[in-house]
Amino acid sequence: MSESDYKCPLCGFTFDPTGLACHSSCPMSKGCNLVCCPNCGYQIPDENRMGLSGALKRALEARKAKREETSA
Repeated sequence: MSESDYKCPLCGFTFDPTGLACHSSCPMSKGCNLVCCPNCGYQIPDENRMGLSGALKRALEARKAKREETSA
């Protein structure tokens, strides 16, 4: 599993969102910050496209991982 892979919180399916096309019938299809699971259709926020909130979440996760490494 690479860093760009997503794991669907609903069905547990792991997938790479690169190249997934949005549904053209969706009015938000351009500039949407959601990734749809190709297995079940569940929509997951794409943290890489979410600006400040995504950057903050990634920074907090990196800090948590660093703390876990030093305590192990």
